[in-house]
Amino acid sequence: METRMSGVRRRRDRLWVPALRRIALKRSVILGYHGIATASPRDDLFRLLIPPDQFVAHLELLLGSGFRFTTLAKLVDELDGAGPPPGYAVVTFDDGLRDNYTTALPILRQYEIPATVYVAAGFIGGSSPWIAPGTAAEMLSEAEVRALATAGWEIGAHTMTHPDLSELDYDRCLSEIESGRDALARITGARIETFAYPFGRYGPAAVAATRDAGFRAALTIGSGSWSPFTLTRAMLSARDPLPVTLLKIADRYEPLVRSPALRFARVTSRRIRSGIGSRPHEHDARPSGSPAE
Repeated sequence: METRMSGVRRRRDRLWVPALRRIALKRSVILGYHGIATASPRDDLFRLLIPPDQFVAHLELLLGSGFRFTTLAKLVDELDGAGPPPGYAVVTFDDGLRDNYTTALPILRQYEIPATVYVAAGFIGGSSPWIAPGTAAEMLSEAEVRALATAGWEIGAHTMTHPDLSELDYDRCLSEIESGRDALARITGARIETFAYPFGRYGPAAVAATRDAGFRAALTIGSGSWSPFTLTRAMLSARDPLPVTLLKIADRYEPLVRSPALRFARVTSRRIRSGIGSRPHEHDARPSGSPAE
């Protein structure tokens, strides 16, 4: 007898797989995550953690739509100036949360999918500053970074201390980028080939420093390009319903939310909310510095 969950999954697949197949015929996709765990919004304020079942649903939809999974370094091998051949998918993780090893690795191993993890080297063995202590805030240890590399994951650089590189000059960008790279090379004993900008933010100095540090490619967040040092990536969140996830994968989400009509609607909605039920001086503020921005 068909379980209720399997029936829901089949109906979901019938609805979304055709759209994903059309995307696979046209382009490759790079998916961005932070952690795979379940946490309350209070503990995970920036919604950096995706529940395992949601993560598995993403993987199964892409596999069922004909995407072939690879690492970012191997995808870069396929770049021809205009972009890679269509149909590739890359799973990436930012920062280096410990659940990348304890939870994501077993799931991805089951599906024979490799991944690329961008480790902020100064966080190794510590805790994430964006997740409540005592929940899922633990970061990878050096031994776990090595174990991921041994398992076939690509280890990528994410600076030493996770600064906003768009605010730093060239020398400071280069110092952060090279020190993080060198620490990871020492831990893994391998060349670190690709890089992800913290917060997805970069400026001319950061791009120049990344190139001069010898990387082959660098990732941003949201709409970018297939230029090697500003590669586009769909950064996915636990708060994204499936339609939003698909818009991000198709690289349609950022142009949509930045459209004049939607900006006007968001501003109007905030003004209405602040006028109905907000105490004096209260406002709808989002903490700054989210790595998902």
